[in-house]
Amino acid sequence: MKTTNNTDIQLVITVALKKEVPLDWLKSHDVPVHTLSALHSGASTRITGPLKGLLVIITGIGLKASESAALWIRDNLSPLFVLNIGTCGVTDKKLPLSSWIIPQLVSDSEHTIKLDTRIPLPSFDPASEVSSLVSVEKPVMGDLPASIKKHDAIDMECYAQAKVFSNSQISFHCLKFSTDYSDSSTFSDFNKNLHSFQQAFKTLFNFISEKAPQISAIVPVYNREHTIRRAVDSILSQTCTPEEIIVVDDCSTDGTAKVLESYGSSIRTVRLPENSGPSAARNEGIRQSRSTWLAFVDSDDCWEKIKMEKQLSFLNKYPFYEILQSDEKWIRNDVRVNPCKHHQKPKGWIFNASLERCLISPSAVLLKKSLFARFGGFDENLPVCEDYDLWLKISRHCPVGLEPGLNVIKYGGHEDQLSHKYPAMDSFRVKSLAGILLNESDPGFSQNITEVLKIKLNILKSGYIKRSRTREAEECDILLQSLY
Repeated sequence: MKTTNNTDIQLVITVALKKEVPLDWLKSHDVPVHTLSALHSGASTRITGPLKGLLVIITGIGLKASESAALWIRDNLSPLFVLNIGTCGVTDKKLPLSSWIIPQLVSDSEHTIKLDTRIPLPSFDPASEVSSLVSVEKPVMGDLPASIKKHDAIDMECYAQAKVFSNSQISFHCLKFSTDYSDSSTFSDFNKNLHSFQQAFKTLFNFISEKAPQISAIVPVYNREHTIRRAVDSILSQTCTPEEIIVVDDCSTDGTAKVLESYGSSIRTVRLPENSGPSAARNEGIRQSRSTWLAFVDSDDCWEKIKMEKQLSFLNKYPFYEILQSDEKWIRNDVRVNPCKHHQKPKGWIFNASLERCLISPSAVLLKKSLFARFGGFDENLPVCEDYDLWLKISRHCPVGLEPGLNVIKYGGHEDQLSHKYPAMDSFRVKSLAGILLNESDPGFSQNITEVLKIKLNILKSGYIKRSRTREAEECDILLQSLY
């Protein structure tokens, strides 16, 4: 039996009461559940069986118990996320009972902390976003004081945890289930709706019981007769092969089609009627795919034999990710090179880190097909940086997992790379960022996007001025002025 290393745990769920949690159901799906007192006794070092990077902690009721649990997590674990889930009362009877709510702010009546309203779990039924939740020392009900009534929801634990994690690198989130209106019927309503909460909890975590992913591997190709065989062979030689391999020939004019014909029924070849670019090729492959998960291989890259096996193992351990990638080996002009520090792949909430440059490689990614329905496909109006654009749209709302093995080989330096054809890559990143900014409603994220956009626009403007490209420089200046 293997024992879980504390550093293996990436998501911690905190719940105040044992009776709020469907214990038997979680344990039957190999999710460890421990009380805080058991953890203090060393229980986390004795978790055996199938490894899961997910831990549920029963904190006990009240702000002191909640703070104690948060301190233990901070000092003994290194999770990327802590999600406080539990029941709460609501003060506004326009809010329905037995429904999820996400507070934007959490308070202890005197102090307020802004919360990250993203939830590090796969897509679930919509939750109501409310302005604020107040955490109290004792249960309150009936004729609520104004200091309590001005908040939308009431609990007894969230603020204490938010305070601890606000000064750490751990991302803290809160998701509550309304069970009562904090009035004279509080106890009866709570008990009546407790079963609904447990059922909603199971639905929220139904991803832990999903079957192993069915995967379609998609390879877009244009005039790569000398490298396409390497890419396709690397998929066929996987220790865990995808359910299907779709190669989309973007109307190649060299010998690519003949190479693809040699594979017979081992692959499915789709030929576009005219050359349309990598976005259109990938999008067509996605439309043609039959699986629920997708992987991509650029026609000049390839996979190590264990790439899919390692990613599936990672996903089994961390089933709450809808998108993940592997690390890469870089080969440039036939020489192994080490990526610069700023190219190192992050994990978790990577949106802000990805604004400056693309930090997800198409050849390294594995993701749910449903994300394309949710966020759209690759932008066919972008001849390059189409992946940068899509990964930003996804990572704004979804955490990204990182399988650390160097199981993707990325080749660079050859003359037919699109970066050679489009040297001013930042002009396309600017176009992407400007579009994303228009649809951003959160002031914090808007500010982050704006800051990077200003930097890129100033660099582009200087370059255009140096090359006497007056019109492009003026366009940069107009967009810059709109950001102030």
